[in-house]
Order: sequence, then C-alpha cells, then structure tokens
Amino acid sequence: MDRSTPRILLVALALSSAAACSGESGDADDPAPVDDPGAEIQCAPGVTAPGPTPRLTRLTHAQYDNTIRDLFGKDMKASAAFLADPAFDGFDNNAKALTVSDRLARDYRRAAETIAEGVVADRGVLDRILPCAPEGDGEACARQLIQGLGKRVYRRPLSAAQEEAYAAAYRRGDGLFEAGTPFEQGVRHVIEAMLQSPHFLYRVELSEALNDERIIPLDGYEVATRLSYLLWNSTPDDALLARAESGALGTPEGIEVEARRMLEDPRAASALSDFHDQWLHLSRYDDLSKDPALYPGFDAGVSSAMKAETREFIRHVILEMEADYATLMTEPVGFVNDRLAPIYGVEGSFSGKLVRTPLDPAQRAGLLTQAGFLSAHAFFDKTSPIHRGVFLQRQILCATLPDPPANIDTTLPPIAGEIRTTRDQVEAHTSPDACNKCHAMINPAGFAFEHYDAVGRHRADEDGEAIDPTGELQVGGATIRFDGAVDLVTQLAESPVAERCYLTNWYRYANARQLSREDTCTIDALDAQLRASGYNIKELLVSLTQTKTFRFRAVEEVEQ
Repeated sequence: MDRSTPRILLVALALSSAAACSGESGDADDPAPVDDPGAEIQCAPGVTAPGPTPRLTRLTHAQYDNTIRDLFGKDMKASAAFLADPAFDGFDNNAKALTVSDRLARDYRRAAETIAEGVVADRGVLDRILPCAPEGDGEACARQLIQGLGKRVYRRPLSAAQEEAYAAAYRRGDGLFEAGTPFEQGVRHVIEAMLQSPHFLYRVELSEALNDERIIPLDGYEVATRLSYLLWNSTPDDALLARAESGALGTPEGIEVEARRMLEDPRAASALSDFHDQWLHLSRYDDLSKDPALYPGFDAGVSSAMKAETREFIRHVILEMEADYATLMTEPVGFVNDRLAPIYGVEGSFSGKLVRTPLDPAQRAGLLTQAGFLSAHAFFDKTSPIHRGVFLQRQILCATLPDPPANIDTTLPPIAGEIRTTRDQVEAHTSPDACNKCHAMINPAGFAFEHYDAVGRHRADEDGEAIDPTGELQVGGATIRFDGAVDLVTQLAESPVAERCYLTNWYRYANARQLSREDTCTIDALDAQLRASGYNIKELLVSLTQTKTFRFRAVEEVEQ
C-alpha cells in the first residue's frame, strides 16, 4: 500500500477548497495601510452590516505553530521550514494572500509527518493526548482519541463519516512505520492525516444563510474559532469549545464573557505581539547594523534587546496596566537590560534580563521614542527624518503616501556652507515642487525626532550644531504645532485621527482582510464607543467581538 496516498489526497482537498475563495495574492511589499474606504457613506445610527469575510482562511504560520503547541503541549516550531507568509495590506493574516502553493503543500506534509512522529515518540506528549489505555487491538481507545483530538483539530466535533475515515486510517497505520507498537503506528497515521485536513489548515465556516437572508449567523464553533484566533492567535481551548457546544456563544453577551476570560489568559500576549509586530514593523529590528566607529558595541544582541523591549512594553501596558491608546503612546517606561542601559543613559546595575525602568519623561514617551523604533528608522551612520516621518504618517495617522519615483537619487547634499545639519540636508534635497507635496507631510514629523541619533540615544546637538525639532502637521483638519518628539507624540496620543487609525488597523487584522465599504459604518460606531470610554485597548478588543462583522458573515456574491 502506498502510505502517502491518503495524505496527498487530504492536501489536495485543502488546495481545492482554498481555490474557490482565496483569489490572487496582492502586492506583498505594499507598506501603506489605507484608512477605511467609502468614508462618504452616510451611516444611520445603530445600523451596521458585516463586511465580506471569507469562508476559508488559511492559518498563518504563527497560528499553525501556536495551534500545534496548544494541541500537543509542545512547542515544535514546524513552520520555520516554510516560506514566509506574504504580507497584504500591511498584515500577513489576510485571507486573500494565504494560498497554498505546491511547495507549501509539501511542507505541510513533511511537518505533519515530523510532528506525528515526535508526538508518538515522546511518551509524555502521547500520554497527554490519550484519553485511555489501549486494550486488545486498541481501536476502542483510538476512537476516543479520534473524537477528542479531532474536535480540537477541527475546532468542532467530527461528523460520523469523518470519524469513520480516521478509524480506517488508524487501521491502515499498522505496519507503515519502522518504530512503535501497532497502536502507536495507528495513532501516528491518524495525527498525520488530521494535520493535513483542510479543516485543520483552514478556519472553515460551514454555516449557511437562513430564509434567503443576506447575512449568515455563525454557529458557536465558528464564533469560538474567530475568538481564539483573534485573542490568542491559536486554537480554542476545551472551555471555549464547551461554551460553543452549550450555545453560550449565540449572543453578544455570551461572547463578551468569553472574550474577557481569554484576555486574562497568558496566551493573549501572543496575539498582541503578532499584531503590534506587524503594525510597528518590528521585523526591521532584526540584525540592525550600525557604523562601529560611531556606535561601538552595537550588534545583534542590542537589536534583539530592542525588539524584546517593545514587546514587553506592549504586554505591560495592555495586559498589566489595562491602559488606553494614549498610554501606549506616552508612557515613559522602558524595559532595559545591560545592552540598552547605555542607550537610555540610565544608571544602575543591569544584567541580560529586561527590567522595568522609569525613563526621563522629558526625553521618552511611549513606543515612538524607544530605541528600537528610532534605530530601525535610521541609517547605518546617521538619522533619517524621512523614514521616521513616513512611518508616522502611514502607520500612526493612516495617511496615504505614494512611493517615491523609481530611480530617484536619495543622496543628500553634503554638509557645507549653509547646510549644517541633517534637517538642512533633507530640506534642501526635498525642496523641489515635485517632492514638496509629500514631504510637506513627511519632513516635519521626522524632524521632531532629530534629538535622537541613529541608535536612539538622546542628544543635545548634532556635531555641535543646534537641533531644530519644531514644526507643524495638518491632522484631520487641525494644525498640530510641536517642539520635539515628546510634544508631538503626546498630542497625537489624544488625536481622534490617530486613535481611529489604530482601531482601523486592528479591525483589518481581526477580520483577516482589507476593508470594504460596508465596514465604514461599523468602524464609525466602534470609534464613537471607544472614544467615550477613553480608547482602552482591552475594551477595543472586546468591542471587535461584538460587531455584526465578527458574529455574522455576508452571503458571498457568486460571479456568473
């Protein structure tokens, strides 16, 4: 018997299931999120509609690894061998881009084989998932395993036909492998097959429209799955599946109870990290390189500490302080170790461990004055007001900025004569009319950060020349005048435009797709609700689970 046949068929089914709704992937390099389209739509109070959320969404690689960890109690990091997930519209969980190539199908097969082998070989892991001790041919115990593990893998109970198919796979497993008892070989074959099912690899929503309605209420298991991948970036636990089975997730109130429980669980840190890593472009923090003559001692250990600091700061503000968006943007606290202490200029005895450390509030305020952001948005040997300004406009304010023309000369004029500072260089270089339209938005925001050098150290001057960090920005029809980064980010922390941009990014991430016209009214309602409550971030996440977009799916239009 060809032992590969059932596994290939399962992956083929995953591919064919995805083809109907995945579509072509978008521009993976598009760095600019766009605010909600259709802003001219007139929204009636209390009236919202779900946007076009797909029925099938492939697990991201991070979700795949987290799910394997939570299924088997062991962190196996199988996706390290996969090609990276493509980013679409700013996030790598966008269903439109999450297709399955031939290469990924082969990777899934190899990963399933490796994971199943590891589970059976590790007695502690195997005992954790076994509901019983096998007797006789072991099939009675295997069926219990199939029912219990299958419910966790599929995120809903198996149908009778699915259970029989896995029972047959268990029987076929005997003799397929060189190691293990017949029972262990059968279990290994079952796990291999389950981990290649489309019901595992995709978040599958089976609910159908009732009475020709244009929106489809999700069943409890589908709501549970949406909850777990939003708030944990992983699979539902037994408690959440039990709530789905009981019908408790059929109301907004029942969903809220579970959302609040889940946000108290340590697993909530994973989803927060995944969202903010992408929103803040934390991949840019990896292996930063700086001129050793100017910044001695800067190496991969420093950039790694910067990334870890940002993640720990976010976890602290949202899960421990239970704070709001303004606090995320202004809290003068760092998580400092012996590699970061010299950059922040803090005194004390530090080791390799990150320690919560108060920072000078005149110099530091929240995420955008952290060493990681400042270093990642700078050059090898000097600052980059343009990179810092572009990030602020696109990620913090959701402004639409075109990319610069191809083959543009980015060389700044030399320091000479009237050009004495980086600000002088940038102003001279971007002064032509063809540049000024965009750089009138970019440059002032970047200049605000010129008191921080290319590794994020605060500096009083630039090589003896006075620094001018003042400027003004047009934000939502209002003019913001500022003197330095702390002043700017403090004002932006209270800006309705910045708050809505943060919400809009969460909304896109939560629903695994780009925005549609139907989403405008939902975002309006969420924005008003959150502004009234101070834009608390935990409340933002709970509020996302209360929308019609989260609890329903729009009927898909089929092209004729």
